[in-house]
Formats: sequence, structure tokens, C-alpha cells
Amino acid sequence: MNKAARARLIEIAQDVMQHAAAKTFRTAESTMTLPASMYTDQQRFQDERTKLFRRVPLMLAASCELRNSGDYKTMDVAGVPILLTRDRSGVAHALVNICTHRGAPVASGAGNATRFVCPYHGWTYGIDGRLAAVASAKDFGEIDKACFAMRRLPVHERYGLIWVTADPAAVLETDRFLGDFGEALGGFGFESWHLVERREMPGANWKLAFDAHLEFYHLPVLHRNTFGPTTNNQALYFFNGPHERLIRPIGLEKPGITADADIFQWCDRPVTDWPIEAMLLGEWILFPNVSINSFYTGGRGVLISQILPGATVGESITIQSYFMQNEPDAEQLVAVRANCEFLARVVRDEDLTNSYNQQRALGSGLLKEVCFGRNEAGGQHFHCWLDAVLATPDDALNTLFTDHADQPLGSGRSLRLDKQC
Repeated sequence: MNKAARARLIEIAQDVMQHAAAKTFRTAESTMTLPASMYTDQQRFQDERTKLFRRVPLMLAASCELRNSGDYKTMDVAGVPILLTRDRSGVAHALVNICTHRGAPVASGAGNATRFVCPYHGWTYGIDGRLAAVASAKDFGEIDKACFAMRRLPVHERYGLIWVTADPAAVLETDRFLGDFGEALGGFGFESWHLVERREMPGANWKLAFDAHLEFYHLPVLHRNTFGPTTNNQALYFFNGPHERLIRPIGLEKPGITADADIFQWCDRPVTDWPIEAMLLGEWILFPNVSINSFYTGGRGVLISQILPGATVGESITIQSYFMQNEPDAEQLVAVRANCEFLARVVRDEDLTNSYNQQRALGSGLLKEVCFGRNEAGGQHFHCWLDAVLATPDDALNTLFTDHADQPLGSGRSLRLDKQC
């Protein structure tokens, strides 16, 4: 991590400790209203699939998921079938998971392979997507194999994470999109972590599912039976471009957390002594659809949640992936899996059930606007950026992210990107 990124983490940690000591927190400048139809309008949903999910780099995997040569993983992203692989040289590839003969997917799930064989006619592809062999080649006829390679997608491996843009013709540069946020995120060192458990859960509109990750206001109400009715619901927000962090200005009073993970135990020590781990507290939001939360049950871990749009405006998928810094032993694994089940229950039975109820109610068309409070600055910031990206043509995307990339990571004020916000 470079000095500038560490300095920004220190700035944020100091701000959190100051607010904790004063028992205060910042709010947005005002409340904000948006059309309720943004959750129910089918045309808006189609625009989000094509103008957002196919134009911006999406965090699709941690590097450790493709640890070895031949490792692969498949996903469906806004209707685009994607195959992630790692070749013998250690390079990650993102391919459109479609056989170039007749369009069948060549892989499913995740695993390790030396080649991919289409289940329809047996065409064979290398781990990098090159066409290696045509079944019954003499009978099929002459073709140029180079012209029948699987389509490649822009892919960049940064900060222990793999970012993919689901359009071969994408113009937005990943480094511009990430800005300074990525360098700070690199403090986790996800390259060497270990995937422990993954599950998928269906939900309502993807924004309804994701909104719950953008504020703590709902914690003591919606999660009163899991986190408790006295849970602190205040959040400090720190923005960098479209990305953000949410941090509650209170101590981390959870069992199993060491001094290296609790910034409040370091407040009287020189900042040069502060460990990186302690300055990574809070929830990290990677625009437009990923959240990262830290946990310490059975050892240091993170829950990475990816929310993807489904086939219709009222459908989404939440993918929960739990990673641990160190490979757990049998005893730790029992505790971790129990925690994963708890977190799944919180999201599935409380957050996603509530979002289904919202979807049905909003589908009536009788509520014309939704409101985001001053204490919901994260939601305000997210929806401002979402509208801005949808309104920006391809040739201006890099400019959009460059113009707003210099906002300090420690700033608690949300950008006002357009007249709607």
C-alpha cells in the first residue's frame, strides 16, 4: 500500500474516533426524493442492465478463487454468460461462455480444467478461450480456428480482486473507475485468502436488495430479532467517486476481535503504529453492486455480497461468499459455518423478504416517490451516481469518473451529480 492510501485510511480512522468520542455523526445536507418507479419500470431496468451492468467494471471474483492454473468459475451477469479462468502463466481471462459454433455454454459451475469441451458437438477450447479442436474436423470443413476463439471480455486483476466489464467493446478504464478507492481496498490482501462458503438467494428488484447495504438506519427495526433493538443505527459515510464506506462511530465490542482489528485500542498510540487491519473497519461498497463486511468468528473473515439483476425488473440474485484470511481448522470451520448461516438468515428472512414486500407494494403504482433521509447519505450517493452513469454516453464515461475522482476518500459529503439529486 502506498503512502497516500495509508494516509487516507488514517484520516478516516481519526475522523471515526473523533466522532466516537463526541458521540456525534454527520448527515447529508438534505433529504432526497426519487421516483418510486425506478424500482418497477421495465424500461429503466433494461437500461440498467445494458448501460450500467455491461459498461462498468464489476468485481466478479476474488483472486484466490482462481488460485491455480486451470481454475475456472462461471457466472451470469445481466444476461451475459461469463467464464473466468486462470492460465498456466497465472493470467486471468474473462470469456463469453458461448461456443462459437452453435452457441451452447462450454462450462458450468466452478472447478479446474485443462480444456473446455462443448457438450453439444464437442468443440474444444483452451483455458484462454482459443479454439483447440473441431470434432470430426474433416467432415465439418475448413475454418480458421483463430476466427472461432471464444469472445474475450475486458478483465483486470487489481488489489486481490478480479474486475470484468461484460461488453467486449467497453471503453471505461478500470483504473479510472476505481480511482484511489482500490489502493485502500488492497489493504485486505485478498490474493491469499480462502473461500469457505458460498450461497445464492433470490430477491426482488436489485436496487431494493442493495439499498439495505447502504445504511444502518434499519438495523434496530428490521433486524431487531437478530442484531437486537438497541443496535446503533448511525453511520459515517466516506465517498470516493461512486464507491463508499459505512462506519459506525462506536467501538467494536465483539468477542474474538484482537487489538489489530480494533482502531479504538490504538487511539493513544502514534499513527505510525496503527495496523492496516484496524483501519479497514466498516462496510465497503463497490459500485454498483458489491458490499464487503468483516467478521471475526473463528478467525478473520469477510462476507462479500454481490447483488445482480435477474431476468425481470422484480428479480435479483444475492451471492454471499465468505472468505477467511487463514484456512480454518475443523473447530474454526464449525463456528464460521454457523456464522454464515446466521448471516444468510438475516439477509434471506429479513432483508430480502422485506424487499419482496416493497416490490409488491410499489407495484401498485400508488406511491409516486420514495424518500432518503439525511442519515441515509449512502443511498443518496448511490442513486445519484446510478442516474449519472445511465445518462452518460459511452464516449464521456471516462470523463465522468475522472471529473469526480478527486473527492477525498475522507469526505463525508455526498456528491450532487445532477439536478435530480
